[in-house]
This record gives sequence, C-alpha cells and structure tokens, in this order.
Amino acid sequence: MASTVDGTDETASQPTGRSDGQSDVRTDDQSEEYSRRKFMETAAAASAAGVTALAGCSSGDGGTDGNGEQDFLWWTMRGYIPAETEAIKQTAKGYEDAADANVNVTTEVVVWDQVFQEWSASIEGRSMPNVSEMACEHAADFGQRGAARPNTELFNTYDDWYDTISKWGQFDGEYWGMPWFMELRTSHVNMNLLEEAGVSKPPETWAELIETGQAVSENTDASGFTTPGATDFPTGQNLTAMTHQSGGSFYGHSDGKFSVEIDSPASLFAHLWALSLREKWDIAPGGWGGIDSTSGEELYRERRTAIAHLPTDLARSLVDPQEGVSDENKELAEATELTPMPAGPNGERQSFMGGSCMTTFKQNVTRHDIDDKISLGFMDYMTQPDQLDKYFPVSAPNFLPVRSGQEEMELFTDNPTEIPDSWLDARLEQAPNAVRYGVTGAGRVAPFMGSVESNTTGYSTAISGMIGSETDPKKALKAMADKARSGINNADYLDYEVEAPEEPSLDDAPDEVQPWITGDGVPKIYNPYE
Repeated sequence: MASTVDGTDETASQPTGRSDGQSDVRTDDQSEEYSRRKFMETAAAASAAGVTALAGCSSGDGGTDGNGEQDFLWWTMRGYIPAETEAIKQTAKGYEDAADANVNVTTEVVVWDQVFQEWSASIEGRSMPNVSEMACEHAADFGQRGAARPNTELFNTYDDWYDTISKWGQFDGEYWGMPWFMELRTSHVNMNLLEEAGVSKPPETWAELIETGQAVSENTDASGFTTPGATDFPTGQNLTAMTHQSGGSFYGHSDGKFSVEIDSPASLFAHLWALSLREKWDIAPGGWGGIDSTSGEELYRERRTAIAHLPTDLARSLVDPQEGVSDENKELAEATELTPMPAGPNGERQSFMGGSCMTTFKQNVTRHDIDDKISLGFMDYMTQPDQLDKYFPVSAPNFLPVRSGQEEMELFTDNPTEIPDSWLDARLEQAPNAVRYGVTGAGRVAPFMGSVESNTTGYSTAISGMIGSETDPKKALKAMADKARSGINNADYLDYEVEAPEEPSLDDAPDEVQPWITGDGVPKIYNPYE
C-alpha cells in the first residue's frame, strides 16, 4: 500500500529531489497523460494478490463503520507539496459536517506515476474510490466503459464556466468529470534583462516578442525567448496553443465525426513560426532541440534567457506562497513578472491549460457502496469558493479557477499569500483564454484523446524533429498526425475511420497569418518551401 495514504498518515510516495533543492513538482499534463493501451495492459496483468492488497487498504466492510456512518473514499494526486496535500485532506474531511448524510471521509493520495496501475487493479477488484481526481479525458473513457457516472445535472447547475472548461468533459450528450482547477503555461519575464536590453515592458504581441527577443539577444548574454524544444509535454502543449493563436486547431468535429488537423495549413504555419525563433530571428537559446521544461527553468534561473514560457512550477519555486522568497532567489524573484502569452495573429493571448477534474464511480466498481448524491455532493462541496479558500492559497500560483464565480475567492480578492499580486492578476487574466489539446478545436472531449496524446508525447515530436534533426516540417507534421489517426482508428470508440487530408500548404493557411508569410507589416517567417 506504499502508493496511498489515509487521512492522517504521511504521504507514502514523494518525488525525488532535484539538484536545485526544490521539490520535484511534476506538471499535471506531463505526468497525467492517459494511455488506454497502458491502462488495459496493466489491468490484464493485475494479479489477484495485488487486488487483494488494494482492497485490504480499506477500513470497514464497504458499508458503515458500525456507528451509522457510511465510509466514503476519494483519491487525489496532490501528493508532491506537503502543505497542499494537508490542506486538501483537511478540507475534504470537512465534508463530514457539510454532507446531508453521515459519512466517514477518507482521502488517499495516489501520485500520477502510479494512479493508472491503481485504477486498473481497483476496477478488477471492485475497490475503486467513490470519487477520484483525473483529467476529463480519463473520465470520458471511464464513462464510455461503464465505470463512471455522468455529472451533467451538477455541471449544468453553473453557467459561468470558462470556455474550454465548459467543453472539457462533454461527450456523447453528457458531462463527465466535475472541473476542479486549471493550471496554465505563463510567460516568466526577467525585467532586469529587458532593462539591460533597452526594453521597458514585457511584449504583448508576437511581433513585440520578436522585437524584444532580438534586443535581448543582441545587447545581453542571454537568449530572448525560451519555450521547450525537446520531446517533452510542455513543448507540444505550447505548440497546441500557438496553433490556436494562428487560427487553427489539432482536432475538429462536425456532422458527428472527429477530424485530425495536426497537419493542417494553420498547424504548419504555427510550427514554422516557432522554428523561425531560431532559423529567422535568432532569439531561441543555443541547443534548443535538447531543452525540455526542466532545462528551460535552469536557463531562466541562470539569467541565460529573458523570457521563459513554462509551467508555473518555476514561479512557485521562486516565491513560496507561505514562506516567501529565499535569499538565494531574492534578486531573480524581484525581477520576475508573469504575463499571459503574447497575442498571436488571431489577437488572442491564449495559452495551454492543464488541470484536474473529479469523477464519481458506479457502485459496481467501488470499494464502498455510497449513494450517488453523496459523491456528487462531495464534488460540489470541494469546488465551492469557501472550500477553495482553504487550499488554493497554499497551491498558489499554480491552481486557477475554472469558472468566473470562483474568481471571488480570497486568493484573488485579498491575497493572503507571499505571491506578488501582479503574478496572480496575470494568471487570472490568462485563465479564460486557456486551450487544451483537441478539446478546444473539437468543442468536446473524446475517450481516445488521452491515449493518443500520450503516444505522441503531447504533440512535441514534430517540432523537436524540425529543431533537432532538421526534419522536413510537412513530413514531421504528417507523421505525427498519421500516428494520431492510427491510434484513433485502431481504438474501439468510433464506427468510422478518420481520414488524412492532402499535404498542407501555406497558401491555404488562415487569412490572419498571411502577413507573416509575406512579411507584410510583421516579421516574415522562415519558409523552406519558397
């Protein structure tokens, strides 16, 4: 039972230490990407002994504790930051007083590294939690296979969801998964380096980003802009957002069918724009093809890049929400501003969204036989501003709301933390403009998305091949798109095959990006096809 804890024990599994002394906080999407193949293979391999061990973690007989209280179990993956874990556990325990029934709430922490194995074995052993944290891609898959319940009525109780969040759990006429929080990619800007380069403010558009980056690269020893270029989840996540900023998407949905648009003209443009950071404008760091998100953090810490568009674990490591700034981070923390991603050709400052949902499971697979209303009530309870006030401050600046009504929580109205107000304001400004993989373009989630995204390493293979191996951009995109199509067509969810389009051409790219192709009023992109 090493991978789980109850409501009082210390976390059984913590991340390994890092050379910089910070906790190894994995980004949600780097660790949570769902592999259906891995899930099913693990389920098939789960031994009877393993199932028995999982079932043995439970106290009671799956009904009550003998005092009329119903045992209620939920799993969270928040096991990497002790203060965050403890605050969430204490908040969850408060549901015992808030529920309309007598319940005994137990929180188990199952870190992302191990949750797929635990889910697999627990479904086989009918010992699933009543509610589990996951991504909505996972929830749609569990719902498709009859293990999870929809939460449409609860979801529709609120009408102020952010746009992408409002689509994240939608599949087959139902909503699967109650959105819990989101986590965004934000630009970290070293204002001292910008000042050295003669720049007075962070860039607000792609054109200003290039101008600022070139000034930094020419007038300091740092690179102007860093986004991961290696085969890494944040690499593909940022390219996902850049494609949306270019008027495109990686998936579409019309007439009841999904389409894969990873190799669309808009995606081709976005990848060439990103490649231009090195090939045309010389603002990307040296060795860019080998830089993942961890290396990007190191470059920023060492003042070797002025702007790093990365997960906000970097910001949290500079300023702890309770402890404040350590002496070793003081200069960099005071120089850092967080900003939304500069606006792309579509005029939007969009950025990739990670995050989590909560999902309730059916009684035929759960360890404890709990009425559905209790599980739905728990999810509603945990996502109310009064409850979010109890653990969002210790999770700052990572956690963000999923609907506008949650913006009224204390963290954003009367900041009780050591995190700068400007950082929280920038993150909150970015939240409504979040995009997520296929969900934003298709307008809904699909059970196959988690598996496909895992197998493509978050859509990073195309750009990393262009950067590191000088792969032809069209061929790199087609290979990545065809792999996605193959994964979808080989799955058992669809009764049709996703077809491949013709090779993309910049001539067919959206109107808003054409000036970048011709150099009309904005910097001209690198175009190997001229």
